[in-house]
Amino acid sequence: MSIEEEIKSQYSKVFEKSDWRTFKLMADFYFENSAKILTKDISIQEPYKLMARNIQKRLFIGIGTELLLKALFLKNNYCINKVKKQSPFNPNKPTKFKTIIDSNQLNPHDTYSLNSLIDNIFEIITPDNKSDFEKGLKIAKVFRNKEGHVAVLWHKINRQNYTDIENSVKVIYKKGYNEILDFKISFLKGEKANFSIK
Repeated sequence: MSIEEEIKSQYSKVFEKSDWRTFKLMADFYFENSAKILTKDISIQEPYKLMARNIQKRLFIGIGTELLLKALFLKNNYCINKVKKQSPFNPNKPTKFKTIIDSNQLNPHDTYSLNSLIDNIFEIITPDNKSDFEKGLKIAKVFRNKEGHVAVLWHKINRQNYTDIENSVKVIYKKGYNEILDFKISFLKGEKANFSIK
């Protein structure tokens, strides 16, 4: 067993519907931190504190989005584990548990990507404005991917990007979990952060 396989095995699991609560708990955690983390919470030296805080926010937004969608799919009886490559049954997307005849077909080491979840979310959620909803999720995906793969000391902030994400996440909380989310990611000077669920 390679070192990568050994470490992956520590996370190995075929997720069940009941696991949605753990995914949702951690999504809440990441979204709250994305909203509220301050420059004083960042250990890097000046003049990089603000940039590092913003990078951390974008990473938390992306991670929270993936976990929230995985929770949503599980809650709605979809399996998030990928099917093993050699399996004759391979839908290449999250599939209802009831259509999986043999759980041995599932890969305990791999789950569907955020991209796949976004592509198939309309099987579960019907937002009022599909294109705006999808736009917010795709922005979150790009933030996570870019901040996780490159390091730059500049990033032109477009506040509308964060508003789009906030709006998409609020729709998921409302339509997927029957919760009213007050979510404001503090980015610009004077903005007050908020994350509260009713």
